[in-house]
Amino acid sequence: MIFCVFQYERQHSNNLITPSDSLDMMIARFIASIMMHINVEQDVKQGIMMMKYSTNHWREFNNPMMPFITGFISTMIALIIEFNVMIILSALPDLLGIIVRYVSLASIAKVPGIYFGSLGNMTICDKLKGKKLNITMHRHDNPLEGAPANVYVMRYIYKGFRIVFCSFLFYFTPFATIFLNA
Repeated sequence: MIFCVFQYERQHSNNLITPSDSLDMMIARFIASIMMHINVEQDVKQGIMMMKYSTNHWREFNNPMMPFITGFISTMIALIIEFNVMIILSALPDLLGIIVRYVSLASIAKVPGIYFGSLGNMTICDKLKGKKLNITMHRHDNPLEGAPANVYVMRYIYKGFRIVFCSFLFYFTPFATIFLNA
């Protein structure tokens, strides 16, 4: 689905973003962007936390790259969905179109959660119910002591995402809609 939205953006890039001609349109686009940001913000946080856990607890895994890549992909998908929605909503000329497209795009953003919810009937999920990941390594424990080079690379990638998310994306992403519409 994300690929289809990307293809649409690529094919219609010449008329994609249209400045709003009224304050109502700007407010509708801004509110829809804030609501989408609220929808995907938890997915971004969860992906970043997964990257952190796999980096700090690299000894717990046979291959710590797999959970790190899963967290990375989860984060990227959430961010791509959010920015795609902002661009698509900035291209719509009418208020009703913004509302209808927001509802349909918000449902696309919930597909990973729907998929995860469908896994509840699997036997491995029954074994994992009620179990929590033990966080045993903290910064003062020096979790990277003796780590291979790829764990250090994963740590820098995680820290880069965390810095950008905490300093910019979390607070200012919905305001990008205002700049797209100016």
